[in-house]
Amino acid sequence: MKIAFDLRRIGNPGIGRYMKCLVDAILKQGSNHEFVLLLPPHASGAFSTNGANVNSLVPRAGYYSLREQIELPRILRAQKVDLLHSPHFLIPLTQVCPAVVTIHDVIYLACREDLQSLVGRTYYSAMMRASAYLAKTIITDSRFSKSEIVRYLGVDPEKVSVIYPAVDDGIKRTVELPRLQQAAARHGIRGDYIFYTGIYKKRKNHAGLLRAFRTFAKRGGQAQLVMAGPLGDGERQLRSHAAELGVSHDLVFTGFVDDSELSALYSGARVYACASLYEGFGFTLLEAMACGVPVVSSSAASLPEVGGTACLYADARIPEEFGDALYRAFTEDALRADLVRLGYGNLRRFSWTEAAAGCLATYEQVLSNALPHAVVAPTNLG
Repeated sequence: MKIAFDLRRIGNPGIGRYMKCLVDAILKQGSNHEFVLLLPPHASGAFSTNGANVNSLVPRAGYYSLREQIELPRILRAQKVDLLHSPHFLIPLTQVCPAVVTIHDVIYLACREDLQSLVGRTYYSAMMRASAYLAKTIITDSRFSKSEIVRYLGVDPEKVSVIYPAVDDGIKRTVELPRLQQAAARHGIRGDYIFYTGIYKKRKNHAGLLRAFRTFAKRGGQAQLVMAGPLGDGERQLRSHAAELGVSHDLVFTGFVDDSELSALYSGARVYACASLYEGFGFTLLEAMACGVPVVSSSAASLPEVGGTACLYADARIPEEFGDALYRAFTEDALRADLVRLGYGNLRRFSWTEAAAGCLATYEQVLSNALPHAVVAPTNLG
């Protein structure tokens, strides 16, 4: 079987991580197959072959372009590809071979404010609906996302397979004191802190986390709140809101940080807090668990599915409730130890090796012309 992967968005910090980890794991398992990797120019050496028969190509067509609708089918035809997997939602409208598409979420349909451009939303909606219709199977990251795909795109539930992703091996607990101290000093962190990382979007609920942090402080909690990730114009708004709440002196913005420093910031935190109101999966919960940090999480969307029994959940729309949960996870030693232990156990439910095996089984199923069978996500949340 010759399988092509459209990896032209591998430079994206979120989707790109998924692409890299998944395809690496597939190349390790699928040495009896042939692979064609469609890559952007800067990533032509992103993968080792791991003994697999791999041909890397760099299409000239840009992502979201008219030209890709012509060039990609031509490449697939010339390479005699049996199946295309797009680990993002876009596939060619001209079908040269069966296609599998990963739709991680339908955030721009469910949270319209995430994409304010009407033209952008129209294009996104049209292409996602076309891909959902044309693909033989849709892979998604969670049962929650599957239900949202069925709801918003109107596809047959049997067409959607849930295959859990996992944590990048590069995100792991850092115990070297100099690295922890260096990361803290670089960003002006002066003691114990609560950590969160994520881009600025309304649904991420940064403002709600600030309000919960005020409740935490009123309870007697003494810490800084460290927010990592590119915030853009949101930083100005959050600084203003923090000043109104009286917590600006304990607020730290790091901006974008690379994986090495991110692991250190996770590992040095006393609590990881995710107040998001909509996530298709919730990678950061698992990343925090991999770094041995107690997690306080919103109870919305996919987060309880991902966090299982290893998080302290609270309604992030209610600052008093979420702030109380932060205070408990920060101060109660027995609870903290339980959350860390449960977090390490929860990580065992997520494996790139199992994800790769699930994808390869899906490809074979598609090519056998059998009715795609929905891969059932594990029900054990312990």
